Amino acid sequence: MAPPDFFGLRFVQFSEFASWTDVAGWASNLFEATAPKDGEFQDVVKRIKALPSESARAMAALEFVQSQVRYFSVALGESSHRPTLPDEVLRRRYGDCKDKSLLLVTLLHELGIKSRPVLLQIGRHGGLEKTLPSPQFFDHAIVEATIGGKTYFLDSTRLGQHGELDRAGQAHGGVQVLVVARETDSVSRVPADTGDIVGDEIIERATLAKFGEEGQLDVRRVWRGLGAEQLRVVLERATHEQVTRFVRDALERRYPGATLAGEPAVQNDTLKNELSISAHYKVPKLATEAEASWVVGYAVDNMQNVLIASQSASRTTPLRIPGFPYHGKYSFEMSFPEQVSISIDPREHTVANKYFNATVTEYFRGRNARKTVELKTLQPSVEPADYPSYAEDLRSLNKAIGNAFAVNKAMFNNDAAKADITHHLQQQHEETIKKTTEIIDGGKLSGSDLANGYCLRGHARANLDRVDEALQDVNTAVRLAPSSGNILACRASVYFRAGQFDKSVTDYSNAIALGGGADGLDISFRWRGVARVYAGHMQEAIEDFAKASELGDREARIYSDMWLIATYGRLGKPAPDDMVKRAGAEAQGEWPRAGLAMLAGLMSPDDMLKSLEKKVGDERQMALAEAYFYTGLRNLALGDTKQAQASFQKTRDIGVIDYIEQDCAAFELDRLKKLGATTSAKPTTNGTVAH
Repeated sequence: MAPPDFFGLRFVQFSEFASWTDVAGWASNLFEATAPKDGEFQDVVKRIKALPSESARAMAALEFVQSQVRYFSVALGESSHRPTLPDEVLRRRYGDCKDKSLLLVTLLHELGIKSRPVLLQIGRHGGLEKTLPSPQFFDHAIVEATIGGKTYFLDSTRLGQHGELDRAGQAHGGVQVLVVARETDSVSRVPADTGDIVGDEIIERATLAKFGEEGQLDVRRVWRGLGAEQLRVVLERATHEQVTRFVRDALERRYPGATLAGEPAVQNDTLKNELSISAHYKVPKLATEAEASWVVGYAVDNMQNVLIASQSASRTTPLRIPGFPYHGKYSFEMSFPEQVSISIDPREHTVANKYFNATVTEYFRGRNARKTVELKTLQPSVEPADYPSYAEDLRSLNKAIGNAFAVNKAMFNNDAAKADITHHLQQQHEETIKKTTEIIDGGKLSGSDLANGYCLRGHARANLDRVDEALQDVNTAVRLAPSSGNILACRASVYFRAGQFDKSVTDYSNAIALGGGADGLDISFRWRGVARVYAGHMQEAIEDFAKASELGDREARIYSDMWLIATYGRLGKPAPDDMVKRAGAEAQGEWPRAGLAMLAGLMSPDDMLKSLEKKVGDERQMALAEAYFYTGLRNLALGDTKQAQASFQKTRDIGVIDYIEQDCAAFELDRLKKLGATTSAKPTTNGTVAH
């Protein structure tokens, strides 16, 4: 074979082994041992055999070797490569990695559990496939065990591993190994996938009663698996003062002057292999003033340096991913003062490639904002040819994560105690109209920028029911930028509010052909579907909602699915089974997931409304406005037009004038008024009806 090429350098190799099979056979001879027939070894076997399951017995054997046999490296004479026999290791109560591994394998065999020794080089994730076979590449020994058809890699030299085997940490994820067995013919790899277990999670909840004053911040950091085991050992050796100082200083960089209020709480769940530290802080400058806004910063501290970029835009060598393997989550929830009221639907940004998967979710309703980030690394390094696309994905991820929530002072409701949500939204739109008019009249904008100005003002006017003025604005915008999907989608939304559904469908169709509006292609399909519902084209609407659901992220898809199920109901058809199943999987989440479950017949309207009880202020009003509307659609599907009418009227009474549900409720009430009578119909098996 050709000499190996490491980082552009070639090396000459020599080996007395012709294949990895020869190396594995050599090691197999070294690891041969007969289980002691009596003494302490058999006492341990007898005690462990009494445990109720194979996984519990395997974990007990691992814990025994880890805790009862001290790790001590012996590398002199024959001990440099041949493990000490199990009875001698038990007698002297110490051993190195190969001694402890042979003891564990022997124990597991006596317990009827298939296991084999494994050789590895700590931290080596690749390269052995490019070398001549040799035992010299290995500096550590662990154990492979098969339990219930699943393979586990157990390190008998580690500490802090307790509880359930499936939740034990893996210190060697992604590392190349050689299984010591005569049938082995190649190197393999320890799985790096952590599954659904989030190893490192930070949950931060901040509250600010008044801008310019002290805020409160609750922080909980949770380690699971390997992280919990490592920290457990550290905490056992740390003093109370050291732990307190670590927690106290954790936020100093982000919020100078932040102080720890009370004692940090440490929870250690060894069964689930989970360890958490919770703390409450007082923050003197939680929000900082920046020109026309107040800003609250956050930082994904548990993801710092997990992914890195290169100083050079091009590479000739692989870029190491420091955080491989890693699966972490961060969430920051902010409760602003009551004068803040913002409406941003939940949205999700996903970046996925062969090196990492990341999802960023953002939510801002009323005065409550939330940002959630979940990241999993998939490979130990980035190949040079893939670096440009990796770097672009990393930039996209960092942009989506951001570092702060900012609220514009012009959007404040400074008389929050007196003004309802409708009045507040009206004030916001009046302010938008005022500012965009000044900009348009200033004469400094042209082309698409000017078109966007007219679009923004037209949208605000439409929200205030000044439809004729809004149509003038959006028609001007289309004349300025006739080939802009964003501008066409803008006019489509105004046509919809004006009740000109066919024109709305046409504009959305043209916007879709151009790639969709500013909110994305999936949203354009959804809104075209809604326009088609009220234009009377139900089957075409179903096709649009299905396409929107297919294209949308997890958050946006929920609303598309709600419209899809409701439209099936209008046609007297049951929703597809896969959609009902998806609704069931989301049923335990907060709004709008409860709304989807309700429309699918998996939750009663009353239970759905109860799920909103924890929400307060404008956030609650916004959620209720939607909830009542979709309850109305559910009542229509059940043939109860009287209850449907009452639900639609509740949506109108709340008056969230930004929401499409506000307009749709008006259209539904107008239609029901024209029908002039309640009808009954026979429900289908999932609650939809034929009219």
